[in-house]
Parts: sequence; structure tokens; C-alpha cells
Amino acid sequence: MSGDADYLLRVVVRDTVALRDFILDKFNKTPGVANIRSSFALKQVKYKTALPLNRKREILHTF
Repeated sequence: MSGDADYLLRVVVRDTVALRDFILDKFNKTPGVANIRSSFALKQVKYKTALPLNRKREILHTF
């Protein structure tokens, strides 16, 4: 993640009405929250959490 966001929060809600209620009634009233930008996926393209590491080829670099 890079850009203008300080945190990325993944929220699971029932529907868009529940998302709106969470943002307006809960998250927006949290102390220290200055800006909120929300987005949602229209469909899942790929879901993979494992890192593609090849243990035999891992090399420690010192700079």
C-alpha cells in the first residue's frame, strides 16, 4: 500500500447500507479520524495470501 492513506481498514458488512451506517455512525466519530475514503470491489479477482518465496533461492543481501 502506498499513497496518501495512513491506514487500510478492511470491513466486512452485510450490505452497502450497513457500510454507510458504520462509516457515519461509528468510524467517522472516532477521535483522530480526519478523512475517510472508501472503495469496494465489484468482484474478487484473485485471493492469495502466501508470499511466492523459493526457499532454495533466498539470499540475504547486506547494503
